[in-house]
Amino acid sequence: MHPRIRSQAACDTCRLRKTRCVKKNNEELCVLCSFHGLRCTFERGPARKPRQRRRPPDRAGHISEAHEQPAKTRDAEDAAPQSPDSVRTSYSYEEDEVRVSTCPAGAYPSILNDTLGLDPVNNAEYIGSSDYRDPILLDLRSPHPASANFVRRMDDRTLFVVHPDTSEDRRTSDLDAIEAAVQPMGHRLVRLYFQFVHPSFPILHKDVFIAKHQTSHRQFAPSLLAAVYLLALDWQIHDSVLENWSAKQTVDVALLERMANVALQEEMHSPKLSTLEAGLLLLQRSRLDSSGRPASSVWKLHAQLVAISYDLGLHVNCESWSIPVWEAGLRRRLSWALYMQDRWTAFVHGRPMLLSEDDWDLSPCSSSDFPEHDKSEGLGLGAVAAHIGWQLFLSHIELSQILDDVNRTYYVATAQRRDGTLDKMGVLAAVDLAQPILRRLSQWKTSLPDVLAFSPTRDRSVCASASLHLAYHTVVVLLYRALVRILTPQAPPSLHTAVRSAARKNLEAAIHLLMSLGPEHTAAFWGGVASYQVGMIGSFAGLLWATAEDGEEMTWCVMRVDDLKWALQIRGSAAPFARKALQLLESEVGSLVKPNPES
Repeated sequence: MHPRIRSQAACDTCRLRKTRCVKKNNEELCVLCSFHGLRCTFERGPARKPRQRRRPPDRAGHISEAHEQPAKTRDAEDAAPQSPDSVRTSYSYEEDEVRVSTCPAGAYPSILNDTLGLDPVNNAEYIGSSDYRDPILLDLRSPHPASANFVRRMDDRTLFVVHPDTSEDRRTSDLDAIEAAVQPMGHRLVRLYFQFVHPSFPILHKDVFIAKHQTSHRQFAPSLLAAVYLLALDWQIHDSVLENWSAKQTVDVALLERMANVALQEEMHSPKLSTLEAGLLLLQRSRLDSSGRPASSVWKLHAQLVAISYDLGLHVNCESWSIPVWEAGLRRRLSWALYMQDRWTAFVHGRPMLLSEDDWDLSPCSSSDFPEHDKSEGLGLGAVAAHIGWQLFLSHIELSQILDDVNRTYYVATAQRRDGTLDKMGVLAAVDLAQPILRRLSQWKTSLPDVLAFSPTRDRSVCASASLHLAYHTVVVLLYRALVRILTPQAPPSLHTAVRSAARKNLEAAIHLLMSLGPEHTAAFWGGVASYQVGMIGSFAGLLWATAEDGEEMTWCVMRVDDLKWALQIRGSAAPFARKALQLLESEVGSLVKPNPES
């Protein structure tokens, strides 16, 4: 039997209900007894251990077979006898006085002790206040002796039900298949990931990931390991050993991506923080899928990730939870990364935003949530400094909140519908609504630290802030797109002139940014929405062309589209996001916008 982590003896109440006994600030009463007004007693001894119970058979196929036998049934696997390692011991009072981690001693880094969303053999399900399973009744219920589920109370308001994850055998074989696809270069890909991706998109805990990877590739969720490798491959030219190796042996990227996607769908049945991390990383890849319909696949995956985030309790404040401080910081970073993804993914695909403001109870990220931000590590040439990446991440969060204001003001269904808020207030009032948003955007830009300025770098490092400036120009363009759309023939001519003049000025500024990108900008991490942001800028040029009042303005719009195409064409070989943006531009705008629409 594997030893468990013990921090203190459980009181009689917690022992009876099989919950973790947590005391805050050395108080006499534990959280559970304090919540129910009970005395904390230690009079009962541990109960006898029940018999061992065999886990249910594994019904999911291995991802290593996904590319060989996609339609093969696995009845033979289900009928095969289980190995001794696959037998799980049922719950007993004695061994689970503190039900935190059930991994074998020494199998996982000790830093994972007491974690909630990173337990390798359990997954925790958040119980909301309106759940049909009332949290108070869950506290009072005595679990069935044969059940492997248990309740874990985080504070006096938050409760999780923890379920066993029975996929260990499948997980191991999946990880072996993923590692074989990049062997022996996995450690170099991990280093590239933390050089170029992690500083700007810090959704992993670096120390935990590296500690696990140094132990074994089998320490991870398969989808997460594959996602890290996939993203890092875009920067393999920055590692001479990896580049020389890849010249002789090419990584089958399509296979690796397929294994990542299959594993992710399997892991969604027992989601952990790693499931969400993997999904977010896969969404950052600037690639069109094989179906040619990227919007549908991206949106479906995003919707799944939002649903998982609610299961994991990432929408509620975890400051008072009985988890390690570093996990609380990781949860906040991960939550805000999902918030950004939700705002941008919904906007660029014309869908409702899925994360509700009413149920978003998170404090802002702080420097304590990112322990590497003040470390200066020599990770190699071109690496993004940790403190710059952290400020970049925070600025992206702030900008996505402004984008949310633009959406709620001009793009939600209640504003857009006939006789909606915009129709009722009229054109003049609708244009006036843009003024506070424009001021907020101006304040945001002027308050950016110098290290996030859009400028060439002279210290042989990439400039990661270019993606932030693209996002800023996209928000401005989206605001003016709404204003151009609501202009009517009855609006004052002076208003027409002012709005369209400002719209052209901001479109030109956005395209100028893209024409100014140097190698130090294109070599940085851009994320999955950058190509769509460029596509929206091109679409806005098309809108101005379609609503132009004379031939001169139409010609001007055509020239701007040509400028944008050229900027993407000469950068496409070095920047995957530029290649994808060019494809989007050509398919949606390129063949339509002409000096003479009849030609």
